[in-house]
Amino acid sequence: MAMKPGNLSQTVWRRSVGKQFHDQKRDGVSDLTREGRYSSLAMPAGGYAVWADSVKEGSSGRIGYYAVLEAAGNVAAAGAVPSAISAQIQLPPGSEEETLRELAAGIRTACDEMNLAASCIQGKVSHGVCRNTVLATAAGSAESMTEERIYPGQEILLCGCTGLEGTLRILDEAGDELRTRFVPAFLAEAEAMNRELVLPQALAKALELKRSDGEGTDRRCVTAVRQIGSGGILAALWDLAEHAQIGLESDLGLMTLRQETVEICEFFHLNPYQMTSAGSFLLAADHAEEVIAVLKEAGARAGRLGVARAQNARVITSGEEVRYLDRPAPDELMRWQGMRPARR
Repeated sequence: MAMKPGNLSQTVWRRSVGKQFHDQKRDGVSDLTREGRYSSLAMPAGGYAVWADSVKEGSSGRIGYYAVLEAAGNVAAAGAVPSAISAQIQLPPGSEEETLRELAAGIRTACDEMNLAASCIQGKVSHGVCRNTVLATAAGSAESMTEERIYPGQEILLCGCTGLEGTLRILDEAGDELRTRFVPAFLAEAEAMNRELVLPQALAKALELKRSDGEGTDRRCVTAVRQIGSGGILAALWDLAEHAQIGLESDLGLMTLRQETVEICEFFHLNPYQMTSAGSFLLAADHAEEVIAVLKEAGARAGRLGVARAQNARVITSGEEVRYLDRPAPDELMRWQGMRPARR
């Protein structure tokens, strides 16, 4: 059976991958899942080592930046502090050295912004790729690991903007086309949206927030974090609910969406709600107002998105319209790239 582009569906993953590893148990290592957001290992001297991978491909020299951003964000979402990265750059035959230089520069920029040490940067020209490809691995540490949990009545927050990463990458790859439609001032404002990307440092501030549970124990206000990756915010909501086996209610109008994203997606006939948005996160939280205030103080946009429910229904409202969340669809940025000729 031919598989669709993008992340494997849960059914395919369970049938062809999960069954082969179901009996593998190792102390301290997080459960093997389709999502593969991060892994952790208890260290003999105490604490946990945490790491996460990200693969980005495209024609832009900035994909190295987004690969590091997503990998480091997933380490931070696990409650760990990312401290180092390694990266592999693969280029199709015929690529110019300037392309390698641009990709390395994007990785360096990400390291500088996120206070990461680059431990190893490898590169090669390969017949196995038709577009520039960067695999980044971020590593960090945590004093303890707490199990992700979401319970009925808890609020779901959106930190960041819907479809932001995808919009910025389209700007990188299709600037000439966009200039035929949009004025320079609009495109300059769109490019400045990179300021809306949520870095690991900002997320850490929210994860540090604790309040008493009334029984003398301080507990984290944020109990689950999900970075919005392939498939966009709708896929992230589905995975969050599926992992916790809960239902949810969410309002489409609360999914923060920049007007620049709306217009660029309309130009290319893309659905921004199904477009990758690394650097944006979903949070399950108590004391939502305090969490939002902490994120705002750290320079990150955040707001209420919905509520977790005990029933299985995953409902999205838009005005008076009510719909149910579908299983994740292929990522819109990946679909857009697949319709375009590869260029170096």
